[in-house]
Amino acid sequence: MEHPLTAATTDALEQRLLRLESIVAAARTEQAGIVAELDTRQIPLADGCRSMREWLAGRLGVTNDTARSLSRLARSEHHDVRQMAGRGELSFDQTVEADRLAALVGERRAIEAAVTHDIAGMRRLTARHRRITPGDERDIFDGRHFVMQPNLDRTAYRAWGLLPGIDGSIVEKALFERADEFPTRPDGTQSPIGQRMADALVAVCQDSLTGETGTSGATLLATVFVDADLASATSGEAGATVAAGPKVGPLTLEEILCGGAVEVITTDCGRPTWSSQATRAIPPAVRKFVLHSDGGACTADGCSSRYRLQPHHVRRRADGGTHDPANLTTLCWFHHHIVIHRMGYHIDPNSPPQRRRFLRPTEVRGPP
Repeated sequence: MEHPLTAATTDALEQRLLRLESIVAAARTEQAGIVAELDTRQIPLADGCRSMREWLAGRLGVTNDTARSLSRLARSEHHDVRQMAGRGELSFDQTVEADRLAALVGERRAIEAAVTHDIAGMRRLTARHRRITPGDERDIFDGRHFVMQPNLDRTAYRAWGLLPGIDGSIVEKALFERADEFPTRPDGTQSPIGQRMADALVAVCQDSLTGETGTSGATLLATVFVDADLASATSGEAGATVAAGPKVGPLTLEEILCGGAVEVITTDCGRPTWSSQATRAIPPAVRKFVLHSDGGACTADGCSSRYRLQPHHVRRRADGGTHDPANLTTLCWFHHHIVIHRMGYHIDPNSPPQRRRFLRPTEVRGPP
């Protein structure tokens, strides 16, 4: 038997959808009236809740946003807006936005805006008319914070926070500008903006720590503790930890060994068994020669970036590659840090020295 929705015309389905939204708006408006009465009876406090929003979220099984909107309409003095919702002339979300705008520009103008603007447009109008007092600014400034929370083995961090508007715009602009400097990936596509912003944040912070913002590829000294037996048995996927820092996997360990100032300490049963001298994996004179030979620019095909240029081994150290200048090529921070050591690409050894191309990541890799 054919389903009734399948037999209906597209126009009929659309009209039915609109009627149902009108019913939802009318029902929510009726709920708001009930909430107003319950509020006068202080029902939330009697049930041990801190607020009407909390009580509604629990009793109705709705999100905090929905509970907050219902609580707002229950206390609203804009009767014309609520009546339009009760008649199904405004959706529930339109009603909430119209109520917010009415508090700033008056009920008549808010209703006109609800008819002529979508939700986003009404929110822009509300933002434009909302006053920001010195007290508001102080509250926002006092509430500023930035938090970074590592997971248990510190292989990843979550970050979140709150900044005053002007400070947030400065940070956003700096990250956007740095992100826009990154070239495309080897397949010709751009990384998603969220990933590029994350990469930009790392790049800006690395500049601050090393005191370098130009072509220099200076990196920080890294001390790496390696449990020799565990690292060998797992191809570097376990057993390596940066001193006072996170566990690292084979890609990160390979990057540290490739270009950083590195000190490696091997351990056995928790006791140090060998330590290298704190030195650059690639001698400074060789780094300078390679940079000069490559014309002081990234050799990736089509890339013109000069940001944090770093030498990279065409043939990996783990595969027998040496520090011979013929085995080194200059890459910018994006192609070295992101493309090679994070995305797992490697250089095509048959590509021309000044037009280096990349081969897609392979699953089988020896330990670094």
